[in-house]
Amino acid sequence: MKRKVASLLMVMVLALGMVACTSSGGESSTTSEETTDKADASASTEKKEDINVYWIGKTLNNPWWISVSDFAQQEADALGVNLTIAIPQEEVDLEKQVAMIETAIEKNADAIVISAASSDGVVPAIKKAREQGIKIVNFDTRISDKSVIDAFVGGDDEAGAYKAGKYICEQLGGEGEVAIITGLMAQSTGVDRHAGFMRACEEYTGIKVVAEQSAEWSSDKAADVTTNILTANPNVKAIFACNDQMAVGMVNAAKSAGKSADDLVLVGFDGILDAVDLVLAGDLDAFVSLPNLDEGAMGVKLASALVMNSEYVYDREIIYDCTLVTDGYIDGLTDQTIYEFAAERFPLRGVTENGY
Repeated sequence: MKRKVASLLMVMVLALGMVACTSSGGESSTTSEETTDKADASASTEKKEDINVYWIGKTLNNPWWISVSDFAQQEADALGVNLTIAIPQEEVDLEKQVAMIETAIEKNADAIVISAASSDGVVPAIKKAREQGIKIVNFDTRISDKSVIDAFVGGDDEAGAYKAGKYICEQLGGEGEVAIITGLMAQSTGVDRHAGFMRACEEYTGIKVVAEQSAEWSSDKAADVTTNILTANPNVKAIFACNDQMAVGMVNAAKSAGKSADDLVLVGFDGILDAVDLVLAGDLDAFVSLPNLDEGAMGVKLASALVMNSEYVYDREIIYDCTLVTDGYIDGLTDQTIYEFAAERFPLRGVTENGY
């Protein structure tokens, strides 16, 4: 009886084994047509193993540009993208920036992320890169010919400068003489910030813009310009510097001229660590922040998306808000207090050199 039971169990095991083999074979077998379909599907989703992006900024002399390049690198590391960062020493060095574009072409870059040293001046080199099949992401400062770029990301400079002008006019009660220290007018940022400030001032009949002069984004030049403005216009009550590097020079020159915080309303634009320190010290009344976190990360994201997905189209500009930052909250004017801003952008202020 035991032998019969054992034999029966053996037969059942063998039968189950045959069924299992038949089932497994059925699942793994494919027709030639199915194989072709799978191969096509694999090919359509095949991704480039390495994405090589050249990130070209404007100047090493402004800490805002250092920060935005740091955030771009952080995003590239997170995405696994090979990022080459190239930044001229001087903001006005168009020739150096063009050479960097040429290098990106020679190195067969997949994408270039660039802020233009000259809105018109970079166009020929960018056209050449585009003809080589390189994706072009323009950020912060516009390239004038939109046909040569694939996407743009930046802050709303005109609206931000309008906020600065509005703040100044309100602080003066809608009356008084004001001045503006402009940046490079060959760059869209210089043009837009000037336009936004002037638009705000025009809304107040008692406000008179008595001086406007370029300091070319330079702190040292802004100090000289501020001295000239205060000497020629002793009744000036407020000055807007179109970037924070110039705001630093403006504050220093105002102090040297014997002006206190009660004498002048001083406002900058960008949101660098020096500006944070000046506001906290009571030497700078306010600044407009430029979205370095957003611009740094999104430029790399757009470049990666364009390389990996050739059908993507970005017809619209991607624009981030520029916030007005003040020491204390002012309803209707302040977007962020200095403490909120410092926590967001410089959480390690006083601990690390860069504050982040």
